[in-house]
Amino acid sequence: MRPSQLNTMTTEPLVKLPANHPTEDPSEWGKKNRPSEELSLVLNASIPAKEKASAVFEHCSDLMHNLMNEPVTEQLIEETSQPIIALAECVIADEDVSGSLLRITSHDYYTYTHCVNVGVKSLLIAKHMLKTADDNLMKELGVGFFLHDIGKSQVDPGILNKPGRLTDEEFAIMRNHPERGAELLRQANSLDEIREITVLQHHEKIDGTGYPYGLKGDEFHQFGQICALADIYDALTAERSYKKGMTVFEALKLMKDKMSHHFDEKLFNSFIQLFIKEST
Repeated sequence: MRPSQLNTMTTEPLVKLPANHPTEDPSEWGKKNRPSEELSLVLNASIPAKEKASAVFEHCSDLMHNLMNEPVTEQLIEETSQPIIALAECVIADEDVSGSLLRITSHDYYTYTHCVNVGVKSLLIAKHMLKTADDNLMKELGVGFFLHDIGKSQVDPGILNKPGRLTDEEFAIMRNHPERGAELLRQANSLDEIREITVLQHHEKIDGTGYPYGLKGDEFHQFGQICALADIYDALTAERSYKKGMTVFEALKLMKDKMSHHFDEKLFNSFIQLFIKEST
């Protein structure tokens, strides 16, 4: 069944853990490394924008690592969402922090850093394009964007972290992660409309060639399109063991020349304007 509202696009990146990633039980690693930073320090107005952006990124990475490696419950979603809402408020209010965050991308590409990269950039796109005065909407969007890949927590790590190309069978399993994510949040009583859109639609394409529903045109919700755009950008620019990440220019050029039929033109132009603004 299709969700009540709809939007997305992306090619699924292959994920490989960095060599120094912990080899112990990931659930135990997450419990021992819960985020310890005080949000009051991260959001302190006296901290320079570049340092604050780095703190925001690191704090969000810790939050998402815990979420991806522990049993998903309503309480855990709430514990994760509240700091993300506070951090989203910082991004919304501070232009300098937004600009610094746009330039931050983790070189260690694996699921939880990908969630942060996409979450941050999706929020920046939404802020730039929607120009809404509704801060509550923006905060809820921030949570939805960060949770977009929660379904990958249900995928076999042997598939998720495979260093080479996936087989057809493995890719079929990966393609189920949007629906797995929605069901996971539903079971945790944490699936609202915005989360349903971002989780289910972040691999759709506006021409109908995406998954899991093959949404097309107006079926593809604007929020889903934003998340999908950030997702493919992160897939192209991330470093992998078998592939050097593209530069900003290379990624945007490829998206314009080869993937324009996957995006809404106005949305993609708005995304490009973000980078133009920061380079001037």
